[in-house]
Amino acid sequence: MKKLISAFCLLFFPAQVWAAGCGCGSIQSMITRAHTQTVQSVNANTTAEANAIRSEILLAAQNIIGTIKSESATIVRAIVGLKESNAAMIKGQAVAGEAMKTEDLYGKAAQPSGLCGASSLGAGLQLGAQASTQVRGAMRDKQLAYANNENAKPVEYLNRVLAEDHPEENEIVDSLFPLQETLTQDQVAQAHESIKTLANPRPLPVPTDAQKDTPAGQTYAVARTIHEGRLSTITETLNAHVAYHAPTLPDDVTTWAQNQWNEAGGSGTPPGIVDGKLSEAGLYKLLSQMRLSNPNWFAQIASASEAGLLRELVTMQAIQLELTRKNNEFLDRLSFTTALDYLTRMEGTDGKAMNDLYTRMIGAQQ
Repeated sequence: MKKLISAFCLLFFPAQVWAAGCGCGSIQSMITRAHTQTVQSVNANTTAEANAIRSEILLAAQNIIGTIKSESATIVRAIVGLKESNAAMIKGQAVAGEAMKTEDLYGKAAQPSGLCGASSLGAGLQLGAQASTQVRGAMRDKQLAYANNENAKPVEYLNRVLAEDHPEENEIVDSLFPLQETLTQDQVAQAHESIKTLANPRPLPVPTDAQKDTPAGQTYAVARTIHEGRLSTITETLNAHVAYHAPTLPDDVTTWAQNQWNEAGGSGTPPGIVDGKLSEAGLYKLLSQMRLSNPNWFAQIASASEAGLLRELVTMQAIQLELTRKNNEFLDRLSFTTALDYLTRMEGTDGKAMNDLYTRMIGAQQ
Protein backbone atom coordinates (compact mmCIF):
# COMPACT_ATOMS: atom_id res chain seq x y z
CA MET A 1 0.00 0.00 0.00
CA LYS A 2 2.80 2.39 0.95
CA LYS A 3 4.57 1.67 -2.29
CA LEU A 4 1.47 2.45 -4.22
CA ILE A 5 1.03 5.82 -2.51
CA SER A 6 4.72 6.77 -3.17
CA ALA A 7 4.43 5.91 -6.83
CA PHE A 8 1.25 7.96 -7.06
CA CYS A 9 2.98 11.04 -5.58
CA LEU A 10 5.98 10.77 -7.84
CA LEU A 11 3.68 10.49 -10.79
CA PHE A 12 1.44 13.50 -10.12
CA PHE A 13 3.90 16.01 -8.36
CA PRO A 14 6.95 17.27 -10.31
CA ALA A 15 10.49 17.11 -8.91
CA GLN A 16 10.85 20.89 -8.69
CA VAL A 17 8.04 20.95 -6.11
CA TRP A 18 9.92 18.61 -3.95
CA ALA A 19 13.10 20.64 -4.49
CA ALA A 20 11.41 23.88 -3.44
CA GLY A 21 10.85 22.53 -0.01
CA CYS A 22 9.27 24.63 2.72
CA GLY A 23 10.90 27.95 1.78
CA CYS A 24 13.63 28.34 4.48
CA GLY A 25 15.67 25.22 4.24
CA SER A 26 15.35 24.47 0.59
CA ILE A 27 18.40 24.03 -1.65
CA GLN A 28 17.39 26.88 -3.97
CA SER A 29 17.13 29.29 -1.05
CA MET A 30 20.60 28.41 0.17
CA ILE A 31 22.01 28.83 -3.32
CA THR A 32 20.34 32.25 -3.66
CA ARG A 33 21.58 33.39 -0.27
CA ALA A 34 25.13 32.25 -1.01
CA HIS A 35 25.06 34.05 -4.35
CA THR A 36 23.88 37.25 -2.70
CA GLN A 37 26.56 37.08 0.00
CA THR A 38 29.24 36.45 -2.60
CA VAL A 39 28.15 39.43 -4.65
CA GLN A 40 28.07 41.66 -1.56
CA SER A 41 31.52 40.48 -0.48
CA VAL A 42 32.97 41.07 -3.92
CA ASN A 43 31.40 44.53 -4.06
CA ALA A 44 32.73 45.39 -0.59
CA ASN A 45 36.25 44.24 -1.45
CA THR A 46 36.12 46.04 -4.78
CA THR A 47 34.99 49.25 -3.09
CA ALA A 48 37.74 48.99 -0.46
CA GLU A 49 40.40 48.34 -3.07
CA ALA A 50 39.09 51.19 -5.20
CA ASN A 51 39.25 53.53 -2.20
CA ALA A 52 42.77 52.36 -1.40
CA ILE A 53 43.90 52.79 -5.00
CA ARG A 54 42.24 56.20 -5.13
CA SER A 55 44.04 57.22 -1.91
CA GLU A 56 47.38 56.02 -3.25
CA ILE A 57 46.86 57.86 -6.52
CA LEU A 58 45.88 61.03 -4.63
CA LEU A 59 48.89 60.75 -2.33
CA ALA A 60 51.21 60.13 -5.27
CA ALA A 61 49.74 63.12 -7.09
CA GLN A 62 50.20 65.29 -4.01
CA ASN A 63 53.81 64.14 -3.69
CA ILE A 64 54.45 64.86 -7.34
CA ILE A 65 52.87 68.30 -7.05
CA GLY A 66 54.86 69.01 -3.89
CA THR A 67 58.08 67.89 -5.54
CA ILE A 68 57.40 70.07 -8.55
CA LYS A 69 56.65 73.02 -6.30
CA SER A 70 59.81 72.40 -4.27
CA GLU A 71 61.96 72.04 -7.38
CA SER A 72 60.35 75.11 -8.90
CA ALA A 73 61.04 77.08 -5.73
CA THR A 74 64.66 75.85 -5.77
CA ILE A 75 65.04 76.90 -9.39
CA VAL A 76 63.50 80.28 -8.64
CA ARG A 77 65.84 80.76 -5.67
CA ALA A 78 68.80 79.77 -7.82
CA ILE A 79 67.79 82.27 -10.50
CA VAL A 80 67.33 85.01 -7.90
CA GLY A 81 70.65 84.10 -6.31
CA LEU A 82 72.38 84.22 -9.68
CA LYS A 83 70.92 87.65 -10.37
CA GLU A 84 72.02 88.88 -6.94
CA SER A 85 75.48 87.39 -7.46
CA ASN A 86 75.84 89.09 -10.84
CA ALA A 87 74.62 92.36 -9.38
CA ALA A 88 77.06 92.03 -6.48
CA MET A 89 79.92 91.31 -8.88
CA ILE A 90 79.08 94.35 -11.01
CA LYS A 91 78.75 96.54 -7.93
CA GLY A 92 81.92 95.02 -6.50
CA GLN A 93 83.84 95.94 -9.63
CA ALA A 94 82.49 99.47 -9.40
CA VAL A 95 83.47 99.71 -5.74
CA ALA A 96 86.91 98.27 -6.40
CA GLY A 97 87.35 100.85 -9.14
CA GLU A 98 87.03 103.58 -6.52
CA ALA A 99 88.88 101.78 -3.75
CA MET A 100 91.76 103.50 -2.00
CA LYS A 101 91.89 106.42 -4.45
CA THR A 102 93.47 109.55 -3.03
CA GLU A 103 93.41 113.28 -3.32
CA ASP A 104 96.91 113.74 -2.03
CA LEU A 105 99.33 110.83 -1.75
CA TYR A 106 96.80 108.51 -0.11
CA GLY A 107 96.47 110.69 2.96
CA LYS A 108 92.65 110.54 2.72
CA ALA A 109 92.24 107.19 1.03
CA ALA A 110 88.67 106.00 0.53
CA GLN A 111 87.93 102.46 1.66
CA PRO A 112 85.65 99.92 -0.01
CA SER A 113 82.12 100.57 1.23
CA GLY A 114 81.33 96.91 1.83
CA LEU A 115 80.65 93.65 0.11
CA CYS A 116 77.49 94.74 -1.68
CA GLY A 117 75.20 92.61 0.45
CA ALA A 118 77.23 89.40 0.16
CA SER A 119 78.72 87.68 3.20
CA SER A 120 81.09 85.29 1.45
CA LEU A 121 84.72 85.40 2.48
CA GLY A 122 85.82 84.46 -1.02
CA ALA A 123 83.92 87.36 -2.56
CA GLY A 124 85.50 89.67 0.01
CA LEU A 125 88.99 88.48 -0.86
CA GLN A 126 88.28 89.01 -4.53
CA LEU A 127 87.11 92.56 -3.92
CA GLY A 128 90.07 93.17 -1.62
CA ALA A 129 92.46 91.96 -4.31
CA GLN A 130 90.89 94.35 -6.80
CA ALA A 131 91.29 97.21 -4.33
CA SER A 132 94.89 96.15 -3.70
CA THR A 133 95.56 96.35 -7.43
CA GLN A 134 94.16 99.87 -7.43
CA VAL A 135 96.55 100.82 -4.62
CA ARG A 136 99.57 99.47 -6.47
CA GLY A 137 98.54 101.12 -9.73
CA ALA A 138 98.01 104.52 -8.14
CA MET A 139 101.33 104.34 -6.28
CA ARG A 140 103.14 103.35 -9.47
CA ASP A 141 101.65 106.24 -11.45
CA LYS A 142 102.61 108.79 -8.81
CA GLN A 143 106.14 107.42 -8.46
CA LEU A 144 106.72 107.47 -12.21
CA ALA A 145 105.49 111.06 -12.36
CA TYR A 146 107.78 111.89 -9.44
CA ALA A 147 110.83 110.45 -11.24
CA ASN A 148 110.07 112.04 -14.62
CA ASN A 149 109.59 115.69 -13.71
CA GLU A 150 111.42 117.61 -16.41
CA ASN A 151 111.53 120.91 -14.54
CA ALA A 152 112.51 119.61 -11.09
CA LYS A 153 116.00 120.36 -9.81
CA PRO A 154 118.04 117.96 -7.66
CA VAL A 155 117.89 120.30 -4.66
CA GLU A 156 114.09 120.19 -4.76
CA TYR A 157 114.12 116.45 -4.16
CA LEU A 158 116.41 116.92 -1.19
CA ASN A 159 114.14 119.61 0.23
CA ARG A 160 111.24 117.15 0.03
CA VAL A 161 113.15 114.69 2.22
CA LEU A 162 113.98 117.47 4.72
CA ALA A 163 110.40 118.73 4.88
CA GLU A 164 108.57 118.51 8.22
CA ASP A 165 105.78 116.36 6.83
CA HIS A 166 108.20 113.72 5.59
CA PRO A 167 107.98 110.47 7.62
CA GLU A 168 110.40 110.15 10.49
CA GLU A 169 112.65 107.14 10.94
CA ASN A 170 110.21 105.29 13.20
CA GLU A 171 107.31 106.15 10.88
CA ILE A 172 109.19 104.71 7.92
CA VAL A 173 109.72 101.41 9.73
CA ASP A 174 106.12 101.27 11.01
CA SER A 175 104.69 102.05 7.58
CA LEU A 176 106.73 99.35 5.85
CA PHE A 177 106.60 96.68 8.57
CA PRO A 178 103.47 97.25 10.68
CA LEU A 179 103.41 95.44 14.01
CA GLN A 180 99.77 94.43 13.57
CA GLU A 181 100.20 93.51 9.89
CA THR A 182 97.61 96.09 8.74
CA LEU A 183 98.47 99.68 7.87
CA THR A 184 96.33 102.67 8.66
CA GLN A 185 95.36 105.06 5.90
CA ASP A 186 97.99 107.56 7.03
CA GLN A 187 100.63 104.83 7.09
CA VAL A 188 99.82 103.93 3.47
CA ALA A 189 100.69 107.52 2.56
CA GLN A 190 103.85 107.36 4.68
CA ALA A 191 104.87 104.09 3.03
CA HIS A 192 104.44 105.71 -0.38
CA GLU A 193 106.72 108.59 0.62
CA SER A 194 109.19 106.20 2.23
CA ILE A 195 109.54 104.17 -0.96
CA LYS A 196 110.30 107.31 -2.98
CA THR A 197 112.94 108.31 -0.42
CA LEU A 198 114.61 104.93 0.04
CA ALA A 199 114.47 103.69 -3.56
CA ASN A 200 114.90 106.92 -5.51
CA PRO A 201 115.88 109.85 -3.25
CA ARG A 202 117.23 111.99 -6.09
CA PRO A 203 115.87 111.00 -9.51
CA LEU A 204 118.11 111.52 -12.51
CA PRO A 205 117.50 114.68 -14.58
CA VAL A 206 115.33 114.26 -17.64
CA PRO A 207 117.14 115.31 -20.85
CA THR A 208 115.37 117.62 -23.24
CA ASP A 209 114.74 116.77 -26.87
CA ALA A 210 117.58 119.04 -27.93
CA GLN A 211 119.98 117.29 -25.56
CA LYS A 212 118.93 113.89 -26.89
CA ASP A 213 120.04 114.95 -30.38
CA THR A 214 123.68 115.09 -29.27
CA PRO A 215 125.84 111.94 -28.97
CA ALA A 216 126.43 112.58 -25.27
CA GLY A 217 122.71 113.20 -24.72
CA GLN A 218 121.82 109.95 -26.44
CA THR A 219 124.31 108.03 -24.31
CA TYR A 220 122.85 109.56 -21.16
CA ALA A 221 119.27 108.96 -22.28
CA VAL A 222 120.00 105.26 -22.85
CA ALA A 223 121.75 104.89 -19.50
CA ARG A 224 118.92 106.68 -17.73
CA THR A 225 116.27 104.50 -19.39
CA ILE A 226 118.06 101.34 -18.27
CA HIS A 227 118.51 102.73 -14.76
CA GLU A 228 114.87 103.82 -14.41
CA GLY A 229 113.63 100.50 -15.82
CA ARG A 230 115.54 98.51 -13.25
CA LEU A 231 114.48 100.89 -10.52
CA SER A 232 110.80 100.60 -11.45
CA THR A 233 110.88 96.84 -10.99
CA ILE A 234 112.25 97.29 -7.48
CA THR A 235 109.72 99.93 -6.52
CA GLU A 236 106.91 97.76 -7.92
CA THR A 237 107.94 94.99 -5.52
CA LEU A 238 107.90 97.50 -2.67
CA ASN A 239 104.49 98.75 -3.79
CA ALA A 240 103.14 95.19 -3.76
CA HIS A 241 104.43 94.80 -0.21
CA VAL A 242 102.56 97.92 0.87
CA ALA A 243 99.36 96.87 -0.90
CA TYR A 244 99.53 93.49 0.84
CA HIS A 245 99.42 95.30 4.20
CA ALA A 246 97.01 98.05 3.11
CA PRO A 247 93.46 98.00 4.60
CA THR A 248 91.80 96.92 1.37
CA LEU A 249 89.39 94.22 2.59
CA PRO A 250 85.72 95.26 2.80
CA ASP A 251 84.00 95.97 6.10
CA ASP A 252 81.88 92.82 5.79
CA VAL A 253 85.01 90.67 5.88
CA THR A 254 86.24 92.55 8.94
CA THR A 255 82.91 91.90 10.66
CA TRP A 256 83.09 88.23 9.68
CA ALA A 257 86.63 87.99 11.05
CA GLN A 258 85.56 89.64 14.32
CA ASN A 259 82.71 87.14 14.70
CA GLN A 260 85.02 84.23 13.94
CA TRP A 261 87.45 85.49 16.56
CA ASN A 262 84.71 85.73 19.17
CA GLU A 263 83.34 82.27 18.36
CA ALA A 264 86.86 80.86 18.69
CA GLY A 265 86.99 82.17 22.25
CA GLY A 266 89.08 85.25 21.56
CA SER A 267 88.59 88.53 23.38
CA GLY A 268 89.39 92.12 22.52
CA THR A 269 90.49 93.28 19.09
CA PRO A 270 91.51 90.40 16.82
CA PRO A 271 95.08 90.42 15.50
CA GLY A 272 95.33 92.01 12.08
CA ILE A 273 92.43 94.45 12.55
CA VAL A 274 93.59 98.05 12.97
CA ASP A 275 91.12 100.93 13.30
CA GLY A 276 88.33 98.59 12.23
CA LYS A 277 90.10 97.74 8.96
CA LEU A 278 91.75 94.56 7.72
CA SER A 279 94.44 93.76 5.17
CA GLU A 280 95.25 90.51 3.40
CA ALA A 281 98.29 90.03 5.61
CA GLY A 282 96.19 90.74 8.69
CA LEU A 283 93.53 88.25 7.63
CA TYR A 284 96.02 85.42 7.23
CA LYS A 285 97.57 86.23 10.59
CA LEU A 286 94.11 86.19 12.19
CA LEU A 287 93.14 82.86 10.61
CA SER A 288 96.39 81.35 11.86
CA GLN A 289 96.06 82.79 15.38
CA MET A 290 92.50 81.43 15.68
CA ARG A 291 93.85 77.91 15.14
CA LEU A 292 97.50 77.23 15.85
CA SER A 293 97.73 79.74 18.73
CA ASN A 294 94.26 78.99 20.12
CA PRO A 295 94.07 76.11 22.65
CA ASN A 296 90.29 76.08 22.29
CA TRP A 297 90.60 75.11 18.64
CA PHE A 298 92.09 71.71 19.42
CA ALA A 299 89.24 70.94 21.82
CA GLN A 300 86.70 72.11 19.27
CA ILE A 301 88.21 69.86 16.61
CA ALA A 302 88.08 66.86 18.96
CA SER A 303 84.38 67.38 19.68
CA ALA A 304 83.25 68.63 16.24
CA SER A 305 80.77 66.77 14.08
CA GLU A 306 81.72 65.22 10.76
CA ALA A 307 80.16 68.13 8.87
CA GLY A 308 82.01 70.63 11.06
CA LEU A 309 85.32 68.88 10.47
CA LEU A 310 84.75 68.87 6.71
CA ARG A 311 83.98 72.60 6.73
CA GLU A 312 87.13 73.30 8.73
CA LEU A 313 89.20 71.10 6.44
CA VAL A 314 87.89 72.79 3.30
CA THR A 315 88.49 76.25 4.79
CA MET A 316 92.07 75.44 5.76
CA GLN A 317 92.81 73.92 2.35
CA ALA A 318 91.43 77.01 0.62
CA ILE A 319 93.59 79.25 2.81
CA GLN A 320 96.63 77.08 2.11
CA LEU A 321 95.98 77.33 -1.62
CA GLU A 322 95.84 81.12 -1.46
CA LEU A 323 99.01 81.30 0.64
CA THR A 324 100.77 79.02 -1.83
CA ARG A 325 99.75 81.36 -4.62
CA LYS A 326 101.08 84.31 -2.62
CA ASN A 327 104.37 82.53 -1.98
CA ASN A 328 104.73 81.68 -5.66
CA GLU A 329 104.13 85.32 -6.53
CA PHE A 330 106.75 86.36 -4.00
CA LEU A 331 109.29 83.84 -5.33
CA ASP A 332 108.62 85.04 -8.86
CA ARG A 333 109.37 88.63 -7.86
CA LEU A 334 112.37 87.58 -5.82
CA SER A 335 113.92 85.60 -8.68
CA PHE A 336 113.35 88.51 -11.07
CA THR A 337 114.92 90.98 -8.63
CA THR A 338 117.87 88.66 -8.02
CA ALA A 339 118.46 88.36 -11.75
CA LEU A 340 118.44 92.14 -12.14
CA ASP A 341 120.84 92.51 -9.23
CA TYR A 342 123.21 90.03 -10.82
CA LEU A 343 123.05 91.86 -14.13
CA THR A 344 123.74 95.19 -12.44
CA ARG A 345 126.77 93.86 -10.58
CA MET A 346 128.01 92.12 -13.71
CA GLU A 347 127.75 95.35 -15.69
CA GLY A 348 129.72 97.17 -13.00
CA THR A 349 132.59 94.70 -13.30
CA ASP A 350 132.76 92.33 -16.26
CA GLY A 351 130.48 94.44 -18.47
CA LYS A 352 132.54 97.58 -18.02
CA ALA A 353 135.79 95.66 -18.37
CA MET A 354 134.60 94.16 -21.63
CA ASN A 355 133.65 97.61 -22.91
CA ASP A 356 137.09 98.99 -22.04
CA LEU A 357 138.71 96.00 -23.69
CA TYR A 358 136.72 96.64 -26.87
CA THR A 359 137.82 100.29 -26.82
CA ARG A 360 141.50 99.42 -26.46
CA MET A 361 141.65 96.47 -28.83
CA ILE A 362 139.22 97.43 -31.62
CA GLY A 363 138.82 101.16 -31.58
CA ALA A 364 137.15 104.17 -30.08
CA GLN A 365 133.80 103.72 -28.40
CA GLN A 366 131.02 104.30 -30.87
